[in-house]
Amino acid sequence: MAKPTLNKLKLTQKDPVKIITFNEQEIEIKQYISIQDKLTMISEVLALAADDNKFYNPGKLDMFFALKVIDYYTNLSITEKQRENFIKLYDDFMSSGFYTEVFHAIPEDEVGYVYTVMKESIEQIYKYQNSAYGILDAMNTDYSNLNFDAQEIAQKLQNKEGIELLNNVMSKLG
Repeated sequence: MAKPTLNKLKLTQKDPVKIITFNEQEIEIKQYISIQDKLTMISEVLALAADDNKFYNPGKLDMFFALKVIDYYTNLSITEKQRENFIKLYDDFMSSGFYTEVFHAIPEDEVGYVYTVMKESIEQIYKYQNSAYGILDAMNTDYSNLNFDAQEIAQKLQNKEGIELLNNVMSKLG
């Protein structure tokens, strides 16, 4: 039996949409988004939910995940001004039941895949950060910053004002 070719399968990307009505407004809900959009969405959620120490707050993760689901899966128009107050936006979507309706209108395996990959990405980030290589990498970054700071201090001490300031500090310290 001959192998079928990819061309003979005639694969086409479909853009299925489901319409829901919420407060007498018709909202289009995509039933599938491209893998590129899924990966971009996950990256955006992770970037927004991480603090300075790359700790992922579970509440922020859920909030930004919900907001991005609405962004990526619906045709809802949200102004930049409205996006600035993302906490109010999230509270409005949740308390009104809008997010729940949107979420349930998306196939479970579609949105579940995105959520699972997001959670697994966080696990991998934490594993890397706590690995020997991750710790050494973080130390190297810290050392590079320290070296830069030391060079900056040395440059400042080379000029007349820097030396005067150092003399003043030293004389006050005794």
